[in-house]
Amino acid sequence: MTKPAVRCALVYVIFAVLFASNAFAKAVTVMTYNVENMVDVFDDPYTTDEQVEVKRRESIEAIAKAIAQVDPDVVVFQELENEYLLQAMADSFLLGKGYKHIACQRTNSSRGINLGVMSRYPIDRLASYRFRELTNPEYPGETWRFARDAMHITLDIGGSPLHLLDVHLKSNSSVPGDKQSMKWRCAEVLGIKRIARDILTQQPDALLLVMGDFNSNIETRPEQNRPWPATQLMRKPEADGSALLYDVHDGGAYENRVSIKGDSRYPAAVFDYIYASPAMHKRLIKDSQNVYRDKELTSGSDHLPVYASFEIGE
Repeated sequence: MTKPAVRCALVYVIFAVLFASNAFAKAVTVMTYNVENMVDVFDDPYTTDEQVEVKRRESIEAIAKAIAQVDPDVVVFQELENEYLLQAMADSFLLGKGYKHIACQRTNSSRGINLGVMSRYPIDRLASYRFRELTNPEYPGETWRFARDAMHITLDIGGSPLHLLDVHLKSNSSVPGDKQSMKWRCAEVLGIKRIARDILTQQPDALLLVMGDFNSNIETRPEQNRPWPATQLMRKPEADGSALLYDVHDGGAYENRVSIKGDSRYPAAVFDYIYASPAMHKRLIKDSQNVYRDKELTSGSDHLPVYASFEIGE
């Protein structure tokens, strides 16, 4: 073999090795977005959806533009009435973006605000935990259910499945015997961690994300001078000191994490989170985690979209 032929063969081998090592590697960007009472013009007689204003076309278009700017592969939604609204948004404002897989499940919400997902990857399975009884050891004898649900979405991304828990915890409005619904949200967090723990017990290296609106601020906001127990519970280590889930935006400046703009009900706060299992957290692409805050393109909701990217594959 001539020297030029040998060099060509070596170059070929090098490229083949590099290609093989990255053949299944891909960046997957995920987003969580509370789209604030995204209801249609049709009255559902079994919910109180008529008590909120129908989502205007320009608001839905703004939501779609924000999504298009980030260009995520998967978006999980909160405060969505049905999947037909998602499909209409994808067909009207996100055409050609590849969001072929869309779903929504009914939750326990009497307002008719449900959880949904829009994905470029096939949805392999949906599961609901809305009927699960929730408890809190600090309040023996009391039980709860999810105010909405923890929607378990399993995506087929090739190789290992990607598990997503789309959550929307109880609001800060008080219920009898539970000021600001602190006990209820804590019971929901304990239920979420139990679901995550069950998944990771069966598959310790599972690719798992818990995403959504936790209605609970991070606990270090000094001017509020009060704890946010649901957030503290989410961050609490396991009995052996290990972390069950990691907040992928942890360590970021508070002002860069604010995800609810603030109004007469709530001050500006960090309510929206992405938590990752240990295996998933290792795949977090450095500095990819962010909150999209273009004022013009986030006018469609009182929340801001939160996103992060992960390197998926071998």
